[in-house]
Amino acid sequence: MSESDSRRARASTGFKEQSCKFGTVVRALWPRKPALNLAQRMGVSERNALQLIRGERRVTARALVVVMDEID
Repeated sequence: MSESDSRRARASTGFKEQSCKFGTVVRALWPRKPALNLAQRMGVSERNALQLIRGERRVTARALVVVMDEID
């Protein structure tokens, strides 16, 4: 593994951990069909919301606002 590959591996690990925390919060807020609930509130597809929950995409500001509004 080259030096640049190891840097990418380390950088992606932190991203994955942060996204999993987001998914945990979303699942706690909406235990039944979390992706559908998040998608409807964000105005995106259920697939997009599921990718956010799984950590396959970066968490957007819109997603954070939706979750924070639900917590308040």
